[in-house]
Amino acid sequence: MSTEAQFELADAQVRGHRCRVFARAPRTLPGLLKLVPWTSDATCLVYGGTRYTYPQVSAEVDRLARSLRDSYGVGPGSRVGLALRNQPEWVFGFLALARLGAIPVVLNSRAAGDELAVARDSIGTSLMLVDSRCGRELAAHPGACPTVVFEDAALEGADREREQAGIAAAVAAGARRRQDLPEGGGPLADPELDPLDPATILFTSGTTGRAKGAVLSHWGTTNSVWTNLYAGYRIASDMAARYGIPLAQLAAMSPQTCILLMFPFFHTSGLHTGLLGTLARGGKVVLMRRWDPAAALALIETEKVTQFPCVPTMMWDLLRLPDIGSRDLKSLTSVSTGGQALQAGLLEAMTRAFPRAVPGTGFGMTETTGAVAMSVGEEYLSRPGTAGRVLATTEVKVVREDGSIAPAGEPGEICMRSVSNMLGYWGDEDETARAFDAEGYMRSGDIGHVDAEGFLYIVDRKKDMVISAGENIYCAEVERVLLAHPGLAEGTAFGVPDERLGERLVAIVVPHASAGEVTPEAVQRHVGAHLAAYKVPTEVIVRTTPLPRNHLDKVDKVALRRGHAAR
Repeated sequence: MSTEAQFELADAQVRGHRCRVFARAPRTLPGLLKLVPWTSDATCLVYGGTRYTYPQVSAEVDRLARSLRDSYGVGPGSRVGLALRNQPEWVFGFLALARLGAIPVVLNSRAAGDELAVARDSIGTSLMLVDSRCGRELAAHPGACPTVVFEDAALEGADREREQAGIAAAVAAGARRRQDLPEGGGPLADPELDPLDPATILFTSGTTGRAKGAVLSHWGTTNSVWTNLYAGYRIASDMAARYGIPLAQLAAMSPQTCILLMFPFFHTSGLHTGLLGTLARGGKVVLMRRWDPAAALALIETEKVTQFPCVPTMMWDLLRLPDIGSRDLKSLTSVSTGGQALQAGLLEAMTRAFPRAVPGTGFGMTETTGAVAMSVGEEYLSRPGTAGRVLATTEVKVVREDGSIAPAGEPGEICMRSVSNMLGYWGDEDETARAFDAEGYMRSGDIGHVDAEGFLYIVDRKKDMVISAGENIYCAEVERVLLAHPGLAEGTAFGVPDERLGERLVAIVVPHASAGEVTPEAVQRHVGAHLAAYKVPTEVIVRTTPLPRNHLDKVDKVALRRGHAAR
């Protein structure tokens, strides 16, 4: 996978439209997994004090696949929910489902119980695989499908107590423990799949305020992973040129690829770029239960991490550690950020702290199965404001409000066509139809422009969304929950700049005249009871006068932001 020939491009007809694809990439997820070096004795997964080699992971995956097949009839096309935090059991579950040709329905492991239940029920999953927290959350929202709860054996102390309490709650509600399932037997057949069959369903919110299941195809998935491998090839080429040695010589000298993976698996950056891209390289995936900058720095040093993709918040946390200058971080060859724009001075601080690492950035969406633009090395350093150069497998057009095509440099809505575009939103033909135009381009909802050299710049968001610490928070979703509070007559949410988080969420609410006292803390507790913790506004302002509105009778968030900044 290190030679340029493996990234040869070809034209293909994809759902009636011409697309550029990687000619030599496999076209199904099981086909991609066959390229993983499962017989290698190299370390595959690291989680706390637990280590798994590639053969050990393969054995766990096959064991679980046989158990799910024989106990629940999981096979090609089965939709199975996956709601676990980043831990080895998530990897085993996803790979077992992929091995069977099933469709992993990847849920937000940080979501509240009603969010998980709505996602589960809207897709019609036949089975749910959950961790203790999600099992406890779903215990209050019973559904028609069975649930299997996985234990995280690496936990200790208070985390262990919470784990056991969550498992007990899930079991009391009817879930089965993973260890109680029969092992199953017999060989695993290769599933018969079409490249445009659904491979996974990942959730993305929107302006309707409800999470939607984006259906991602097998071909789109493998194309996305191949794009990541191509990025690795370009980074290696950049380093070889920097050191003045042939690429093959550099490859022979290089250690095993090792990624410190902090992006959650329910994001495309965690699943496609982080996990599948690393497995395809025969690399090592290092997981952390929760973000801890000091622990991350220690792992980079001890595990000889070569790749650290992160959101800017994490990078700032790392750079501000007092002992960073005394640590051996020479193993890092790639440091990239994504999920939000870089704050002033961060890129310079990154390159100063990690002089041997090639910096990079990219832009993509859940609906595009990952990156559609990418820049690394000198290309990125010379254009720090770019979201990346548009990839050869993606066609981009910039559309004005009247539907006409904007020339290079003029802002408009970014629209993209690629084999990696989603097939659609599960069970929502209207939203799917709104997402695509007649030429097969998908509307991104982002405003930007492409320069004459093909570099993409994002300047605004057409859809009302806040990106805080790399997490997408859709204001409509938060506002729906605010307005469900019995004491509130009005409620709105918007983002404001934050030095550490990039943006943070602020809510302004107006109580009913007949309501008793409504405190900011009560509003935050209400939101936290229905949505993931990161969607809870960091600041709630209670006012007694109606919210300002524009000529379309919509809440005037421009005026509210201006007023907030002037406080």
